Amino acid sequence: MTATTRPAAVEDIPLLSELMVEAVTELRSHRGGEVFEVSLHEGREHVEILRESIESADTMVWCGLWDSALVGYAIATYRTDGEPVVLLREIYTTPEARDVGVGEALVEAAIAWAIANEAQAIDAQTLPGARQSKNLFERFGLTARLITVRRDLR
Repeated sequence: MTATTRPAAVEDIPLLSELMVEAVTELRSHRGGEVFEVSLHEGREHVEILRESIESADTMVWCGLWDSALVGYAIATYRTDGEPVVLLREIYTTPEARDVGVGEALVEAAIAWAIANEAQAIDAQTLPGARQSKNLFERFGLTARLITVRRDLR
């Protein structure tokens, strides 16, 4: 069995939407996750986000596969406000698919897409305490360059 990726298609949206629900549930369990999720999805429906991302010329969505089963996804956007950068907006694999190379395959696909589009860098975000995500990014040379701090006032 091997980990691979492929570009997502509109037909993948129902399964990708289910994975996005799992990702948001996990995200909310981390410190700052609820606030991050609000800014990430801006209250929009997952199906809408996925459809828009798949159809966008400056965004790429990949399916992460273990053998032929869809067990993860990644969404990256090419930005040119300043230097050309690819932002790896979301990456998720099911807990059962971790440590078998699916996350790595998704990051590799995003890096290859960034290079093919002549981006100067690739950025990603992770939350405090999301050690697996941080470790995954660090294996590919992505290092922290900004830490956001917050104090709720209500």
